[in-house]
Amino acid sequence: MLTRFRLELIACGIVFILGGITVLGAMEHAIGWGDEGPATGYFPFRLGIVLLVASVLIAMQALRNRAEMAGEVVLSHAGARRILGFFLPLVGYVALAQVLGLYVTTGLYLLVVTRWIGRHRWRTCVSVAVAVPVVSWFLFEVWFTVPLLKGPVEQWLGLA
Repeated sequence: MLTRFRLELIACGIVFILGGITVLGAMEHAIGWGDEGPATGYFPFRLGIVLLVASVLIAMQALRNRAEMAGEVVLSHAGARRILGFFLPLVGYVALAQVLGLYVTTGLYLLVVTRWIGRHRWRTCVSVAVAVPVVSWFLFEVWFTVPLLKGPVEQWLGLA
């Protein structure tokens, strides 16, 4: 089980790390004010500082209110299973997209999610899993002429 206190500290840690990365990245450029205005790293540096300070302040507030939040469960085992039910297919989607391309992977993702999580009938799942990538292909590749990541199936069909 995940309590509110732990969740706040985890979130603060993530924001702190992102703030640190932002500050370090900005410091690779000039972070001051130049002759023509703000330098390349000016705004990212300040944003990173704001993230660092905010994360520390929120962590201090969480530590101060620890007793109040101690018993407050934010995520139970059942809730974690539901979240993983959406998160794990997304991880698979990202991994497979590199190999199969976006269109085929989108179809597979929608098939799995509508059947496994949505518990829809197979006819509905297959219809959605075919229609969305086909419409997306026409939208991006034909009408907007914006090529997206393609895989071996599109090449086999002569669409790549």
